[in-house]
Amino acid sequence: MTDASDVAVGGVLNQCVNGQWKPLSFFSKKLKPAETRYSTFGRELLAIYLVIKHFRHWLEGRRFFILTDHKPLVFSSSTSPDRYSPREIRHLDFISQFTSDIRHIKGSENQAADALSRITIGALHSGDCIELQEIAKAQVNDEELRTLRTSTNSLDIKDLPLHASSSTIACDVSTGTQRPFVPSNCRRAVFDSLHNLSHPGVKATQKLITARFVLALY
Repeated sequence: MTDASDVAVGGVLNQCVNGQWKPLSFFSKKLKPAETRYSTFGRELLAIYLVIKHFRHWLEGRRFFILTDHKPLVFSSSTSPDRYSPREIRHLDFISQFTSDIRHIKGSENQAADALSRITIGALHSGDCIELQEIAKAQVNDEELRTLRTSTNSLDIKDLPLHASSSTIACDVSTGTQRPFVPSNCRRAVFDSLHNLSHPGVKATQKLITARFVLALY
């Protein structure tokens, strides 16, 4: 699932388990000045290119499809290359080495990738990505999480399978969504990757973070 805004691109790597889509990892990257001047098609294509490039270690040799809310991309593999710039042809060629299955999704159903594409990344240097496996590792000996499990509070902490791994990740499911608990040593990475929105504002930033994670900061 990918998306692009005027300032950044974003994507979510999902896996279907028992009929439900589960997020494996998130990616976002600030656009370079030249990239912000690409056409809408060019930016949306760049989003797919960068997301596949980032997650290629998971995608290589596997069958998968891409969800985008930019409908012209659905027909890009069957359209005459004369319509595209040399850069767009290179991106399409790279994508075709992994998949030609690009499907349309309504913008209203693409909220996670849309939110990530509206992030301006500044301080995150480990690939501009929130790795759920790293959060899960940090949870193992976290005292705050142990307290949350045993105390009376509004959270409903469940250990959920972490896909592409044999471990689990502790998530709050009280809101109807799966929100991973983020230990203190991972909070800076989460905050830095989500704090600088294209429409800045403290309340908007807090809403984005708390909708996806449980942090004691909020």
